Amino acid sequence: MILREYLPSIDHSLCRRCRKCEEICPAAAVSLVQEEKRMAVDPGRCIDCQRCMDACPENAITMLPRKADRVLRIDLSCLDPWEIKRLCRRVGLAPGEAVCACSFITARELAGAVLLGARTPEDVCAMTGVRRGCGIYCLVNVFKILEAGGVTPEERRKSRLYHHPLDPLDIPEERLREIDARFPQFRILDDVSLIRKFRGREMLEEA
Repeated sequence: MILREYLPSIDHSLCRRCRKCEEICPAAAVSLVQEEKRMAVDPGRCIDCQRCMDACPENAITMLPRKADRVLRIDLSCLDPWEIKRLCRRVGLAPGEAVCACSFITARELAGAVLLGARTPEDVCAMTGVRRGCGIYCLVNVFKILEAGGVTPEERRKSRLYHHPLDPLDIPEERLREIDARFPQFRILDDVSLIRKFRGREMLEEA
């Protein structure tokens, strides 16, 4: 569960519609309304990451308190726990494993978002609040969970999402050994062994 207290407010007298806020938003909460020729914020998608405010070159965006705080929570009680476990295990994640170092959102929450209808990384973000911090490492797991659920997201025209494998377990065994032989000081094989051991234990406990 994550509490969101603020919402972007756009000063349209300053806004030049450069759309940098749209490009940077991880939840697709900011977009250009073509008919009105102005940028708009969807309060139902905003996760209060404040990236839009930081990205605006005209200082046209300020963060104002919401009239009512927004709580981001995936209701897992309405979902089949075995379906959640199935999605997580297909990508080698324990359901209770934190997939976001910034918010400590778990793999089961990402899986729950997909089972509840998320079809893009932005949907998962808007539903869970993942990517509110650095937004880099957790994105890999967002893509993995979506693909495990049979979803292949279409690329957004205005987006800065990159799908790069950052998990050591995504690296082929032969390549891992090459890296270990060349850079033994990093002890990458030891790290991979510990990750596998942790995930294996977590999955047994979740069974």
